[in-house]
Amino acid sequence: MKMKRIPSLTSNFAGLISENACYVDKTHFIPILEKLNFKYLFFLRPRRFGKSLLLSMLEHYYGIQHKEQFDHLFGEYFIGNGENTTSLKNSYHILHLDFSGITTEQPEGIKKSFNSKVLKGFKEFYDNYNDFDRSHLSDIDLDTEPADFLLTILSDIQSNSVKRPIYLFIDEYDHFTNELFAFNTVHFKEIVSRNGWVRKFYEVIKQFMGSGLIDRFFATGVTPVTLDSMTSGFNVAKNITFSEEFHEMAGFSENELEGLIRATIYEDGKFDLESVIDEMRAWYNGSRFSPDTNTKIYNPQMVISFLSDFSLKYRFPREMVDVNVTSDYKKISNILKPLSDDDSNLIVDEVLSNGIISEGLTIQYNFERNYTKTDAVSLLFYNGLLTIDSVVLDRYNYVIPNYVMQQLYWEFFRVLKEDENNFSFDTLQMKSIIEELALEGKVDKLVGYAQKVMKVISFRDLQNFSEKNLKMIFMTLLAGTNAFFVKSESETGAGYVDIYIKRTKTNPGEHDHLIELKYIKVSDKKTLDKIKSEGIAQVQKYRNSLPDEELKSLHTWLIIIYDKFEAVFIEVK
Repeated sequence: MKMKRIPSLTSNFAGLISENACYVDKTHFIPILEKLNFKYLFFLRPRRFGKSLLLSMLEHYYGIQHKEQFDHLFGEYFIGNGENTTSLKNSYHILHLDFSGITTEQPEGIKKSFNSKVLKGFKEFYDNYNDFDRSHLSDIDLDTEPADFLLTILSDIQSNSVKRPIYLFIDEYDHFTNELFAFNTVHFKEIVSRNGWVRKFYEVIKQFMGSGLIDRFFATGVTPVTLDSMTSGFNVAKNITFSEEFHEMAGFSENELEGLIRATIYEDGKFDLESVIDEMRAWYNGSRFSPDTNTKIYNPQMVISFLSDFSLKYRFPREMVDVNVTSDYKKISNILKPLSDDDSNLIVDEVLSNGIISEGLTIQYNFERNYTKTDAVSLLFYNGLLTIDSVVLDRYNYVIPNYVMQQLYWEFFRVLKEDENNFSFDTLQMKSIIEELALEGKVDKLVGYAQKVMKVISFRDLQNFSEKNLKMIFMTLLAGTNAFFVKSESETGAGYVDIYIKRTKTNPGEHDHLIELKYIKVSDKKTLDKIKSEGIAQVQKYRNSLPDEELKSLHTWLIIIYDKFEAVFIEVK
């Protein structure tokens, strides 16, 4: 069987097929979507989760202009089997509106930028279908009200003798409003309120749904903030974001990941497939969007970027994180910014210290009331920065989905502490710490730099300083590396250890580390010997509970900080 190419990071379904790239088949969702009682749908997923490619696939299936290409495009996939093809195949005029990239820097320019996106969509519509007169498009004033603009064009299309219905696709319906929500909530409320132009725009869409011109509607986005703000004006659509049936409609399940690797780069003897997937699972897997399934989803852009690098020489790349993802730590700041300092700090503390946070899930955002901690945690979830671990009644337990996202949180925390204290972490020193851990199996530099940071960074005051704060400093120094998986509160057979540092496949060293931290206030210095004795016994219990294969390369440490900034560290055998 001829090998497929690793797919490029494209959202064009036809282009993917034409270049003989492997397409992870999502066409089996088509009959399921059609069987729903709702023809107007919203589907939310984080950025880079394959939403645009999903829309492109649906457009090529339903668009009449792609009828002659059907066998070429879909022949080898589920929907291409005659038994699975539906009666709606290639039966629609497709109108595609893409609202990503709308200018939001100046509030007065947003409407014009929005209209230019709508105009672009209609120009493509007229290019695809020769049944319509497009001359009036040149008279469009981009400063007009979007609802009036849309009403004029759809009315003209409806008056045309061609009666074929429209399938309307909207990609990133909320992209520009999410940006506004982050830094200009006043203007956000103005444009999506009852009299706002965004709501009026969707009211026009609803009007032409009622007339039958728009027969089906599918919109993607990231959050329900805009959706919920315009509910009363557009209450005909179904949000299928949390449906178990559509949980895997974007992103890759582990079975799909294995199929992708086998179809593109795998050959016996070239690499250990199980070992590669095991590593990828830690870095890129873990997203769960429905409380009714246990399946966890891989981020497809991260997967494809990794496989593209790995396939060159079948070795793990030095950088396991896509550079486009690393800047997302700013989203955490934007989401937490509207909260009080106490609520913001509480979220960060729970997520980073405990690895889990329990909250509700905001389904509908109401801007008549204050923005709450639940609202913020829910937005972290919608953006893929947290994911569902378990649900008890209405309480959701959220966790960080994978190691890439964990690194984002620690990057956010590091920048936060730098800004608060007018202090910059020494990146060269931090790299030197990692090298010593990996190649020499020592913690001397780690402890020394942690002492230095303690003298500069304030956790309000040392009277309130605790082992939890100490662990936050150590994790900040350790968590931004590709060389180790650094886990806080890692479970052993004898309890939860403060920090577990385990090599990744990029690490050429032979050393892993288990660290138990203790902090003794100045007033309790006399307890040092007792704390040391108890700590050694505790670390020995952790060590003895681990399997023999882990112990071969494992260094187990007790690190005690006392008398403000003094330190003692002991390797426990």
